[in-house]
Amino acid sequence: MPENPRKAPSSCPHCGFVQNESTHAQSTYCRSCGEYYKIAHAHDEHTADKRPTGVVGRAVKQIFSRPPRQIHCHKCGASHEVSGHAQTTICPGCNTSIELGDLTFSSNVSRPVDTRGKLIITPSGYLNNAFIVCGEGLIEGRVTGTLCCEGTLTLSCSGKVSCKVTTENLIIGKGAHVDLTYPTVTKKLTVYGHTTGDFTCEGSIRILKGGCLEGNVNARSVIVERGGILLADSIVQAPVPEDEGPSDEDGGFESAA
Repeated sequence: MPENPRKAPSSCPHCGFVQNESTHAQSTYCRSCGEYYKIAHAHDEHTADKRPTGVVGRAVKQIFSRPPRQIHCHKCGASHEVSGHAQTTICPGCNTSIELGDLTFSSNVSRPVDTRGKLIITPSGYLNNAFIVCGEGLIEGRVTGTLCCEGTLTLSCSGKVSCKVTTENLIIGKGAHVDLTYPTVTKKLTVYGHTTGDFTCEGSIRILKGGCLEGNVNARSVIVERGGILLADSIVQAPVPEDEGPSDEDGGFESAA
């Protein structure tokens, strides 16, 4: 049985990233910055500069080239840059460990969550903690505590959600019946299902056909499509542009589906 080829560390001359490569390899692409370079331990200098070209070369470079990411720490407020290939990082301001990959919970869990990947709670999952941070989120089960989502958070669950939610973009999924017991802060809210709560929205609230929102609303604009329902005390901070639909005195707006 043939032996596996030996590997040796190879340093990228462009960014200094060290990766293991076969001792028979002549050249490679850096897994950190994506740049092509000749391997120092290559035996044949004449073939070292024969880099892949055309479609194959572009595909290989695209696989290995991942731009750096800017990470913001929600505990101390510091920001720092990490490699696009990193799976975890440490905040230089407070030494907090930050995960960068996706997390899925399908059972009862009580632990801090600080990730810039996607947080998924399945219908059988339950996450309970006072510190929950994610890049994106899909909640089909239960969650309690405090949840901060940097991107889009989709609530596709039913029942009471005893969680303080802050997110960039909140979506109430189709078929969901969500009762948010704490005030919710978002920049954009889209309602496909049914939700009850106290919503503060820096941007627009859109209720689509079949959607229903009850409670209190403080938003820049409210758009209710035909077939949608708004049953809420509404404070609208600015008028909606004319092409988005006519306005009502109570802050509700309707445009044809």
